[in-house]
Amino acid sequence: MIKENRIIEAFGAGTAAVVSPVKRLHYKGTDYTIPIVDKLQSGELTSRIMTEITDIQSGKKVFDDWVFKI
Repeated sequence: MIKENRIIEAFGAGTAAVVSPVKRLHYKGTDYTIPIVDKLQSGELTSRIMTEITDIQSGKKVFDDWVFKI
């Protein structure tokens, strides 16, 4: 897929890092570079997911049907 230019961005997500862009993958002895859109090394989808998650964490965006304040 990378050789076919079908991967436009990649990221990892988790509780500590929230969303971390991936700029390079190594597979079977070859490094594959993921396109970088901006100097923060994140693409449009990565940035959008980061905003959604941090908005939920900060209470800026509320999902009453599945998030409960304790």
